[in-house]
Amino acid sequence: MVSALGSILSAAQKSQLTAIQSTARLIDDVQLRLASGLEVNKALDDPQNFFSARALEFRASDLSRRLDGIRQNIRAIQETQSGIDATLETLDLAESYLVDIEKQYQAGEIELVPLGDPTNVTQFEPASGDFINYAGSQDSGGPVSVTNGGDDFTLAGNLWKRVAFNYTVTADTVLEFEYASTIIPEISAIGFETDSTFNNDSNRFFLNGTQFTGVTYAAPVATYQYSGGGAYQSYSIAVGTYFTGTFTHLAFINDDDSGPTGNALFRNVTLREGPIDNSLVAPPELQEGYELILDQMDSFVIDANYRGINLLNNENMETVFNEEGTSTLVTEGIDATSNGLGLVRDDFNSVEAVQAKIEQVRDARTYLRNYTSTIASDLNIIQTRDIFVREAINTLLSGSDDLVVADQNEKGAEFLALQTRQSVQFVTLALGAQSEGFIADLL
Repeated sequence: MVSALGSILSAAQKSQLTAIQSTARLIDDVQLRLASGLEVNKALDDPQNFFSARALEFRASDLSRRLDGIRQNIRAIQETQSGIDATLETLDLAESYLVDIEKQYQAGEIELVPLGDPTNVTQFEPASGDFINYAGSQDSGGPVSVTNGGDDFTLAGNLWKRVAFNYTVTADTVLEFEYASTIIPEISAIGFETDSTFNNDSNRFFLNGTQFTGVTYAAPVATYQYSGGGAYQSYSIAVGTYFTGTFTHLAFINDDDSGPTGNALFRNVTLREGPIDNSLVAPPELQEGYELILDQMDSFVIDANYRGINLLNNENMETVFNEEGTSTLVTEGIDATSNGLGLVRDDFNSVEAVQAKIEQVRDARTYLRNYTSTIASDLNIIQTRDIFVREAINTLLSGSDDLVVADQNEKGAEFLALQTRQSVQFVTLALGAQSEGFIADLL
């Protein structure tokens, strides 16, 4: 720029103008440092300090991300403690409930009741129309009299009938019924069938009659023979000890070709698998009340999660403390559900059983209190690490600032000095120009 002026300016003026331009550039640099607050704004300013500061900033940024995770894990432990507190309160309620039942037992205020209808029993309750002809011409075609909703039915005359009844006979199958006969037939029997033919198997049992041949049976004729007299006789036949398999029908025989006047009366026909439990148990509302309390406790456990972390649902939590992930702490979770704490829901059938439940509740409370100490220790470690990481971040950023941040007071003073220098240079340039003009006038 100065050289473009050619010979218009004198050498002194050119020198002074160059000095003014140099001062202007220095002012621009100082203004940039004042505006940015940085002594080193780019790598060209000071490569070593610039890249060293960047490295410190990057590490501080990495630690900041870890700091977020650390603080979130602190919240997760706090949420866990809230869940434990609620669970402990519920355990107190459960203990109070059980102690009250214990006192009722000791005072004789609880009466045991039958277990209820067995679940291993199948009732046979046919309608009259369910009985169909069986064994071809052996059946006279007469009807079967059914009463009491199928619990009672009577075969009279010459009747061979079967009823559709799909059932798989196992080794534990027992056939039970009551049988009576006021007029003895030739053959009275009960059995299982898969077709309408009687002479291709022996899956039946002789009950009554005067004819002991012509039909095959699973057991000797005398095994379940009716004692007579016309009164009902109870039968319990362990079918599974004679044969097993899947059958489609129950078959009933009242063969009486000569009369036909013989009859067979059946009632309360059932099939069961294994023995019937006739135990006496506590009233069901005792268990229902306890289950209601435990269900609420389980809901506290499920809800005690923070951002998907649930230490009370047997989940572990890892806290990472450094940027490389080499420094960690694993907080182990527990199963704080009623099942995980060993709280048995059923069996209120004795005072001893209730007392055992009280001990279970107390053991669960002790276990949770011990776990509280464990997570409190982990929380202290994490909080200490939180402070340490925050201080480390501040140290790193301060170190970065030391390398690149400008001293504002120093730069402000430098800026004022440069402005003063620039003003003096302008005045000097102006005076020089006036002096040369005066000399020219004299010449």
